[in-house]
Amino acid sequence: MIKKQTFRGTNEHTYYQLSYRATTFLIVFIAMISCNDGEDVPQPGYEAVIAPDVYAVKWVHGEAHANVSQGDVVAVFSTAAETEQSYPYTIQTNTTRATHIVDYNGIAKPPYRLSYNFYNLRTSASKPYYSYNLAEYEIRETRDIEVGGIETFWTFDLSDLSTFPDIPSVQFRAVLKATGTYCDVYVDENSSLITHEDAKEIAAQFDQVAYRIVNEHFGDPPVVNGSSRVAILLPLAFNGGMEDEVNPNGTSTGLFNDKDQLPPSTDNPYSNYRNVLYLNPGLYNSNTPFFRDKWRPILSHEFEHMVNFRYHVGKESVPIEEGKALLSEILSGYGLPNGDYLMWENIVAYQNDPSGISLVQMEYVNDNIYGSYGMGLLWISYLYDRFGSQAIHSMATHSLLGLDATAAVTGIPKQYLFAEWVQANILSGTINNKIFEYKTIDVIGNGGGDYFGTLKGFGALPQHIIPSIETQKQVHSYGVEYFTAKEPGTVIIKGNNIQAFIIRKNV
Repeated sequence: MIKKQTFRGTNEHTYYQLSYRATTFLIVFIAMISCNDGEDVPQPGYEAVIAPDVYAVKWVHGEAHANVSQGDVVAVFSTAAETEQSYPYTIQTNTTRATHIVDYNGIAKPPYRLSYNFYNLRTSASKPYYSYNLAEYEIRETRDIEVGGIETFWTFDLSDLSTFPDIPSVQFRAVLKATGTYCDVYVDENSSLITHEDAKEIAAQFDQVAYRIVNEHFGDPPVVNGSSRVAILLPLAFNGGMEDEVNPNGTSTGLFNDKDQLPPSTDNPYSNYRNVLYLNPGLYNSNTPFFRDKWRPILSHEFEHMVNFRYHVGKESVPIEEGKALLSEILSGYGLPNGDYLMWENIVAYQNDPSGISLVQMEYVNDNIYGSYGMGLLWISYLYDRFGSQAIHSMATHSLLGLDATAAVTGIPKQYLFAEWVQANILSGTINNKIFEYKTIDVIGNGGGDYFGTLKGFGALPQHIIPSIETQKQVHSYGVEYFTAKEPGTVIIKGNNIQAFIIRKNV
């Protein structure tokens, strides 16, 4: 699969904490509008928690009406299907002066183009050859060669991205320049910049930070070909032959390729058949502000993908899997709270346009892939803040996937938990209730100056004014879209299998 990269390369993803607190007095009134055709049957013993001052608006013959005041936020969402089903609806308000707002939230343009379409190379759905019972294997913690020895590996050749998605694989020779407790660092033999001391730094970062954090929160690495050790490869071809800087023509910052988890075969000829993480040598040497020291959280991010593959074999949804990998960066001491541009951009992309994204999205193909990462980061961070580290570990290592694992661990039906998260995206920072609070990140503001830029949030934006004429929209199951009322009036929503919250803010 080629999974999980942290590469937005020069466009990919991966390119603050005085909490924001509103000073205005908020009267939150959330009206739940629901059309239940096809909805999951609620499980007994739990109902979704709705914030104070809530009343329900009746749905009559597929249509809902509710009064809105200036500044009210309308959240339209669905939990009607287990898959990425899309549901059409229309929305309008009876006011006439409302206009549509497009706000790009001041996204800075990185100096490089990252090949985010590389996501489309995700192909693996094969059954794992290894057992989940690690006791069946004798874990090999010794190496076949010593430091200074040379081995041959496969890697992707990113010299010419015009061939995408048919990126060729090439062999290269690498020198074992450092060993750690859990890893071995191999550097392209043609490298002239990355020294043994550099390789030792990479090994120490993996052992002391990436391995420790990911193991504690997400589980153990797989055992491949009798070993759980991780080979960290720095191939020049992975950066188009460059090593002094990230390739400005497009590249990947880092990668976990699950094809390495399977033995070589006719259908899998380029497997290294071991635990492998690919690290861009230009990223390691980069002095560009967007990328400086970015290799450190990349190790955590890609290692989390490797660990996740052990338990879920590449079958996790895109937002949930990437959300866990992004959270691993934050828990490692990097990411959004430390000025990371790419993680900030992920959230901005989602806040600006959440409409086409779903928590059950299975493919790395949509018009807002950065937003898919942003949704995943918000969802997983919310679960971490609300339920804690042990719950995250239990979800990550559970035999069930995604939302089903979350429901099993928390005991809360997934459709109700999702409805509470929809509210938290608006209410966090304005209400003293952990059900509606983020702590790891601020969904509005600049993290006390620590974020790359200011997050305007869903409710403070939002980028969509409720249209004054009936407008066709669609929302995916386990997806949400937010609107705001420019003027007082009546909002009218028509559709099936959707729900809506109205959050009223009175100054």
